[in-house]
Amino acid sequence: MRVDDEIYLTILYLLEEKGPMFTTAELAVKLKISKRTLYKMFASKEMIIEKVIDYIFKDLYFDSQQLIGKTYFHSGELLQKYLGDFTGVLQVEKVTKHARVLEKRYPQQWIKLNAYLNELGKRLYDLFIIDPHVRILTTAEKEVLLVMIQQTTRKFLQDNYLATKGLNFKEAIKVLYKMILTGIAC
Repeated sequence: MRVDDEIYLTILYLLEEKGPMFTTAELAVKLKISKRTLYKMFASKEMIIEKVIDYIFKDLYFDSQQLIGKTYFHSGELLQKYLGDFTGVLQVEKVTKHARVLEKRYPQQWIKLNAYLNELGKRLYDLFIIDPHVRILTTAEKEVLLVMIQQTTRKFLQDNYLATKGLNFKEAIKVLYKMILTGIAC
């Protein structure tokens, strides 16, 4: 494991346990470094939150062009591969379960998180669009599908919504895709 991974996993652990209310002193203790060293790594707590959000979504981007040639895969199979390759999927809920505090105390980081969530929804949408087993959609259908996926993805990840329903993000996305495919598959 790389040093960066250890740092970010420690931050994620504190986020999961305390939300963004953890202190830099607590983080320094967990990392076994001084606060001074911590502030050499991160100029502020805002930067800590921002960098951990970047860390979570570092594997978000995939080359959809590589997937287009795999016409023998259905969207569900592509989704499975994408979710398997996107390691941040297991970490996203650790941050988003504290959505209200993030929005209030760290508005710039909240905006960035939402931009990533929209991009995640767009990437999931792209899996449908490149699937040769899905009928050709009208412009209006594409727009509605994109909004539906983005908004549902955001809802899944806000305020511990899925945990209160006894679900996890990965399974919820699979169910959403199955439901959508039932309506648009050829």
